[in-house]
Amino acid sequence: MAGGNEMRDIELELKLQKSLNEGNNVWVIGDVHGFNKTLRSLVEKINPQQGDYVVLLGDLIDRGPNSYDVVQFAKSSDNIVCVKGNHEKMMIETLSLQGLESPGIDLATWLYNGGLATATSYINAYTDKTGNEMTELLDMAIEEDKVWMNQLPSEIVLEKWRLVHAGYDPEIDLDCQTDTEMLHIRKPFHDATEPIDSQRTVVFGHTPTVGLPGHSKLFWGKVWFSPVLLPTVRPAAIGIDTCVFHNLDAPAVLTAYNLQDNRIIQQSRVEPWNKRAIKQANEV
Repeated sequence: MAGGNEMRDIELELKLQKSLNEGNNVWVIGDVHGFNKTLRSLVEKINPQQGDYVVLLGDLIDRGPNSYDVVQFAKSSDNIVCVKGNHEKMMIETLSLQGLESPGIDLATWLYNGGLATATSYINAYTDKTGNEMTELLDMAIEEDKVWMNQLPSEIVLEKWRLVHAGYDPEIDLDCQTDTEMLHIRKPFHDATEPIDSQRTVVFGHTPTVGLPGHSKLFWGKVWFSPVLLPTVRPAAIGIDTCVFHNLDAPAVLTAYNLQDNRIIQQSRVEPWNKRAIKQANEV
């Protein structure tokens, strides 16, 4: 798949830039990974007003307890927009109701990497109180949401910002980047010694910030600012995946970053999340 405008939504970019130009807030939220209550609490805390927008940086789904609800919340909210993450791409390419009956290697890989919790949340949403599965409606819901995910842009390019799930390969021209780079890249992007875009700060998720250059276990839940600077002395990149899904003795927070004034608002994970809860989230 070629890079460039095919992977962007120009109309959406113009809408977001207009919002910023008019003094409104555009908040960018890192990887949600199925934690629907935490996302709803963070959006409530942000309290977007008319003209404000919230951008979800991909990986809405997988691992957490209710990916189905996260997707419906994003789809039904007029002021929430999304870019595609690698977990959405895996669901698009592998999930089908028929496939769940006898998973092939690709589907099994996705299920192992957090997709089982997503599949379970869809099945639960279409199972009535007596335990009867509404198979036809479930199949339609899965296919409709895959179509919605597939049309999401892989990046959003504004006057001062690039919003992307994972980042960019510094060895590839920006107009030639594909989903391979924008949805998956890690170390080459994080270790770049020059700005990816001399005019724009890249805001990204995908890699928990605790693992980014210069961070350590002391930085759980902290936003990462690249030491590489633009000519305007702004950071070349900002990482906001503060890892809401982990099960360690450390802060588990979801982060929102404001493109208008650089404010940061965080929400600690609302859902109880331990080995038992993880097991329950993955029980079909």
